[in-house]
Amino acid sequence: LQKPRVHRSRSAPSSPTQRAADMVKMAGRSDRGKGLKFKLETVKTVRNFTAHTPVKYGPNPKTKGSKSWHRYAAYMKAKTVGEAIKLGAKVADLCWEFERGDFTVLKASKTVRARGLTAKDIERIEAKFASMVGPRGLAVSMDADNAEEELAKEEAWMKAKLELTQQTARRLGVVLEAETHAELTEEGVYETSDTRNGRLVANVLAQHKLREKTKAGKKLNEDDVAEVLRIWGFAQNYNRLNVLPGGRKWVYSDTLGGIKRRVSGYGVTPPTVRYPAVARLLNQWLRDNRPAGLTTDFACTSININANYGAKIHRDGNNIGPSAIRAFGDFKGGDLYYWPGDDKKAPLASLKKSQAKRMNLKRKTEIFDGCRAHCVDPFDGERISVVFFSCRNYPKVGTKNIAFLKKECGFEWPTEERLAVLKRSMESH
Repeated sequence: LQKPRVHRSRSAPSSPTQRAADMVKMAGRSDRGKGLKFKLETVKTVRNFTAHTPVKYGPNPKTKGSKSWHRYAAYMKAKTVGEAIKLGAKVADLCWEFERGDFTVLKASKTVRARGLTAKDIERIEAKFASMVGPRGLAVSMDADNAEEELAKEEAWMKAKLELTQQTARRLGVVLEAETHAELTEEGVYETSDTRNGRLVANVLAQHKLREKTKAGKKLNEDDVAEVLRIWGFAQNYNRLNVLPGGRKWVYSDTLGGIKRRVSGYGVTPPTVRYPAVARLLNQWLRDNRPAGLTTDFACTSININANYGAKIHRDGNNIGPSAIRAFGDFKGGDLYYWPGDDKKAPLASLKKSQAKRMNLKRKTEIFDGCRAHCVDPFDGERISVVFFSCRNYPKVGTKNIAFLKKECGFEWPTEERLAVLKRSMESH
């Protein structure tokens, strides 16, 4: 509903024993709620509320004695939306209860004004409504002509994804979570229950595949990677402004490994710590399927995984250069256009497609310089891309974090010598 706050963890990765304990703790939680998903028209209606919007609440519909029952009992006395929020209602409550008819919106009147609110209270309340960005999964503006179409397409994709997650969870014996969004922001990880369930099952599936392939003495293949990534729970990333296609507010994009944080220096991304087997599987797959022309295993600090968007033309910012990229899924189109002759200074708009190298990422893994211009062709279907790269100043990730990434996640950590070899290979492609 609202743009999420970015939560960051400054703690070092926990031990494998602690992570296992976390998983047991998560699996043992009780089922409460099924997530908050609202219709587009509901969110648009609530967005237009003001602190003075008059309302009339009905009888308490919540389970007697529950937290929500007690909260509703407090704000059901409100005569306006502002009063309801002051008494404990949340924006999500307004959407939930509006759809279920638990309150009625009365005709606006100049005589009905919110009681007991200061000017600052009203400003804060109306800022909440102004920050609403639409139902979960809507990447375009609520007012866009294609909003309904985009949301329907997204919900169909997510429905199939959740069904696959549930089927795989049953097969592997994984207990899924049912917490609300507010309960899933621990340890610096912003996750809805759907996101966490997808990541948890993907991590267990990755462990299973790694174990079975090792036991059989076989290499991981593209189907193994695609199966894990189709289940992975992607976060809505609002920070990748340099890649956003026209009209989109966010993209599905996660980074595993070591990075330079937007604040507070370098470290390991929280999903890497919580789900290390996914990174291990991706790194092992790249070792098992070394790109043609490389004389050494590809070294990197980070892995970016992206779903269902075609990046506009851009140059990577926090990337030393050598990058390996591959796309998985059932899709048509989606080739990568790469400008190997880009001087890294010319305006991106001045670059012509006729000067670019076209790469079919569905067919083979490609090596390229992420600091030079590149973009993705339009496509149809489910397309998940994986980019292996190294962040600048990578030693600053820290000795303890690097040891974790190498041991638990299987990263081939870069050195100046290995990067020099990769740069030569990149230039020869």
